[in-house]
Amino acid sequence: MLKSNKLLKASCHCGAIQIFIEKVPDTITQCNCSVCRRYAALWGYFTRETAQVDFAPGAATAYVWNDRVIEFYHCNTCGCLTHYEDVSKNDDDRIAVNFRMFPSAVYESARLRIFDGADT
Repeated sequence: MLKSNKLLKASCHCGAIQIFIEKVPDTITQCNCSVCRRYAALWGYFTRETAQVDFAPGAATAYVWNDRVIEFYHCNTCGCLTHYEDVSKNDDDRIAVNFRMFPSAVYESARLRIFDGADT
């Protein structure tokens, strides 16, 4: 559970999926793997202690592909890709938040990391 009283909040376009983080990471990642390049996402990485994603049952759908270890979530109403997480849902698993859900002013000071996921 998040501890800060000053959380940064983002949402999909319609607001059905809401994202809360305590702070912007130093680095935001742009990946060019076969999925991420199509999504055009900018990923920020968190744990379940530093990020929270809320949505009502049935508001989001997960897409799982290839090695079946990551679920990419999108809103069932507006279609926005909001985050991905490990299929196992362990407390120490990473949650990746799509920073395209935040206004660019929130993350413009973060360094952009280009990750060559197409080659790995």
